[in-house]
Parts: sequence; structure tokens; C-alpha cells
Amino acid sequence: MDIFGMGPGELLVIMILALVLFGPGKLPEIAATVGRAVREFRNATRELTSEFEQAFREVQVSTTEVATSVLSVQQETHAALQETRAALNEATDTVSRAASTVALDQVAAPATMPAAPMVPPLGPAESTAVTASASNGRREPTKDDPLADLVDVDELLTESKPSISTGPWET
Repeated sequence: MDIFGMGPGELLVIMILALVLFGPGKLPEIAATVGRAVREFRNATRELTSEFEQAFREVQVSTTEVATSVLSVQQETHAALQETRAALNEATDTVSRAASTVALDQVAAPATMPAAPMVPPLGPAESTAVTASASNGRREPTKDDPLADLVDVDELLTESKPSISTGPWET
């Protein structure tokens, strides 16, 4: 049995020395003081240990809560990422389908007949004159006469207007 790392022989020597130094009258008083000091030391040690253990438990609980929060955020982020990827894939497919539709719409149709017969190029003197299109007989606007195509409308308005009959009751 070791007390404070001392065996029974060492304790006996210390007790004999204390008896010689302090005397038999003072020895019980000193022993009571030492006993109280040891008891207070144990109580203080026990309190510190319990406070340390409680603080350690609180840190463990906080760590567990943080880890749980991190895992839930990670799962939510993963789910959001999957949703975003799915939406991106859907948008990409939609854009690809729309682009292919537009590309098909813009393919040139095969020409079966020219829209207008071949007209020889105009010389420098003829380029300022107003020309008539051979296909429809209408005048085309040029830089010098931008309203040439409206001349046909003027001609229609100035022609003799047909009389409108309102019926037999007119006199």
C-alpha cells in the first residue's frame, strides 16, 4: 500500500520525526489540519474534474450538432446540384431542339423557276432613271425617286371613278 508514492516504512519514519518535533500534545491537532487540507484538495480536484468533464460533454454535443448540420447542408447541396444539373440538361435539350428546328426552317428551298427574267445590268446613265419591273409592270423605287412605286396608286385614284347606282328610287 503506497500513499503518495511512499511505502509503510517511510511513513513510520515521518511519524516518528513528527512526534519528536511537535510532541504528543500537538500531534492530533496537526493531523486534523493535514486531514482537512487533504479533504479540501480532493474536493477542489473533484470540482475541477467535474467542470472539465461537463465542458468536454458540451463540446462533444456542439461538435455533434455541427457535424449533423454540415451533413444536412451537404445533402441539401447535393440535391440542389442534381436538380440544377437536370434543369441544365433539360434547357440544353430544349435549346438544341429549337436550334435544329430553326436550322431546318432556314434551309433554302430548291428554286424551280427564277422570280424575274434576267435583266441586263444598267449602265451609268440608266441607273438614275426609274425602271419598270418586267414581271409585274410596276415601277420600282430608286435613290432618285424613292416613291416610284406609289405612282401606280396615284394613277388608280385619278382614273374615272365608276358611278355607283343606289337603286331605282334615284332620279
